[in-house]
Amino acid sequence: MALCRCKEHSPPEGRRQDYIGFVLPVGYPDTALVCGLCEKPGVIWLTSEEIAGFKKGERIFAGPNKFAKMRTNDEEVKNKDQIYKI
Repeated sequence: MALCRCKEHSPPEGRRQDYIGFVLPVGYPDTALVCGLCEKPGVIWLTSEEIAGFKKGERIFAGPNKFAKMRTNDEEVKNKDQIYKI
């Protein structure tokens, strides 16, 4: 399940889900999607299975609580090292 976090609150390693890359939501940084821990614009962190779906054209991902879904733009998946370049 996808996770929304800002650049400062990227998901820690060693969690139940291993988030290995992120994509930008539609309109980033002027987006309605905000970090789950603060109120800054969030990026969408994906697991390896979700990244495979993204590469096949999937653009809508559900978060952990199924309250809302997140729509990505069409830019490529970025890795953790690229978080501060956006």
